[in-house]
Amino acid sequence: MWDSQTALQAVAVVAVAAVLVPPLARRVGGFCEVIGFCGVLQSSSWAPTVMALGLLAWFVGHWYFAVRNDVHYRSRLALVVIDKTPLRWTIPRYWQLRRERRLATAR
Repeated sequence: MWDSQTALQAVAVVAVAAVLVPPLARRVGGFCEVIGFCGVLQSSSWAPTVMALGLLAWFVGHWYFAVRNDVHYRSRLALVVIDKTPLRWTIPRYWQLRRERRLATAR
């Protein structure tokens, strides 16, 4: 297994790459999830790491897409994971939409 510094560097590289190229991050992250899951079924030692990094890439890719496209999501799973949890508070447009709804109900 990796030491903590190597794991932190891998997470940072994946997160930065996912922000720079979100469409590729979503696809590669999903692919890594499938490969990692197959590896877990075969009890491979590398599989949990690949699965976790794939999940991170998929998540950051979808989150960044939501930030750039005014809270629209590419998949229903991303909608549930981001919009139905407190993670929605990390998207700036969410606060603007919330303020608009509050003002509309106050009138």
